[in-house]
Amino acid sequence: MSRDVKTEINQVIKELENRGFGVNSHMKQDTKGLGDVVEDVLTKFGVTEERFKKWFNLKECNCSRRKQWLNGVFSWKVNKDKK
Repeated sequence: MSRDVKTEINQVIKELENRGFGVNSHMKQDTKGLGDVVEDVLTKFGVTEERFKKWFNLKECNCSRRKQWLNGVFSWKVNKDKK
């Protein structure tokens, strides 16, 4: 991923945060977020943070930050017994 692409993505996230869409710091154990779902699906197919960094020759991909951000933007309650 080029520096320009990462900069553009981060600018979009920053703008959405400025408009009130951001990380939900009070996430509870009884919620699941879009970031969790994306990570689960990618992991199922072998796409891990390390693999992603290797593919794009990155030292840091900010995957965890994006996951947290997606969780804050869109999350829902789940039954604790069915996690």
